[in-house]
Amino acid sequence: MKDITVTKHNLSDYFSALQDELELTPVIVITTQSGDTGKWTMAKLWRVWMDSTAKWMVGRGAMMPLVIDADGNHYGNRPFNKDDAHELFTCQHLGVDRDGVRLCWARKAHDGMRPATKGERYNALFKHEIWAGERGIILFKPRGSDYDKAEKEQVE
Repeated sequence: MKDITVTKHNLSDYFSALQDELELTPVIVITTQSGDTGKWTMAKLWRVWMDSTAKWMVGRGAMMPLVIDADGNHYGNRPFNKDDAHELFTCQHLGVDRDGVRLCWARKAHDGMRPATKGERYNALFKHEIWAGERGIILFKPRGSDYDKAEKEQVE
């Protein structure tokens, strides 16, 4: 028998599948586990998405300079990575507040930056999801994550 996701709404279908399995084999072992994917904060989800995005960009030849001199000349290069994606898309999607203070994903202010609010984080994730979708990048969206909950709140 294959893995089956069981909810209150499809429980009878699951029992039918079990009965079919029992017709073939008189004894079966059933193992269960929660469908919960754990605690997925928006910041944690952002970092996972940045990893996927960076891999997609590297696959298309994205590189970063190793050294930039005072005149702006680039020397050497290295593959684009998840930290580069984080910096790039934090600037692009999270941006700055109305006072020009850069927003960050951290819980506490640092280096002249202010922590983004839940709404600002949601907007950044939403913008990136649209950007990625337009390019065919598959992003992991766990059920029950803070982003999933905020997305459902927007619909209601």
